[in-house]
Amino acid sequence: MKKRTVSSLCLVLFVLVFWDMGGAAASLPIPKPAGDIYVQDLANILSQQEENELLRLGRMIEDKTSNQVAVLTVETTGGAEIQEFANEAFRTYGIGQSEKDNGVMLVLAMKEKKIWIEVGYGLEGVIPDGRAGRILDERAVPMLQEGKPNIAIMQTYSELADAVSNENAGDGRQDRGQESALPGWLLVVIIAAVVILDFKFFGGTLSYALISMLSFGRGNGGGPRGGGGGSSGGGGAGRGW
Repeated sequence: MKKRTVSSLCLVLFVLVFWDMGGAAASLPIPKPAGDIYVQDLANILSQQEENELLRLGRMIEDKTSNQVAVLTVETTGGAEIQEFANEAFRTYGIGQSEKDNGVMLVLAMKEKKIWIEVGYGLEGVIPDGRAGRILDERAVPMLQEGKPNIAIMQTYSELADAVSNENAGDGRQDRGQESALPGWLLVVIIAAVVILDFKFFGGTLSYALISMLSFGRGNGGGPRGGGGGSSGGGGAGRGW
């Protein structure tokens, strides 16, 4: 009985700690990233030259400031609202650094004819909702209405890149209040306890599963660059065309 109780506690702790990482992602058709996180052109809108230019720009900005600017194009959101889809994609990919939430993501859905700019908490002072809307009105919507989605993406990405290219752009992160219910030290203790209990009673199955989920790319070495673990929710804006 005691062993069963400990095992149940282990499972409960695991769910509580990693709830945000699993969450609603499974209910939305978020595509898995491939290559550098800055450009995920699943709708095949960009030419190779255009994609290479955005990849170069994305790497340059992150190297200089640690901010991340990403674009995701999809054929459809699968029935989800563009804002919900963009928010979940941002969280799933972990755009921006976890300690700064300094990421911004442009999402375009061709079937729904919707475009959205999702902004992390750390950059909402740089790209407030009003500015995000103006960028779309001036850089994206006219080109989309002319049937030139590639130019819309290039111009919007460039404008977002300019906005966050200042090295101090993500330093004015606003207070997130009580969103994080657990202090960092307690989270570390809980994770350590979960891992120990997992290996003791389950042979490390849960830990290996978690590592597998996170392995799609956090490093910025010679391989593809992934998200840094950032979170969305800072704001944004969207438009149709």
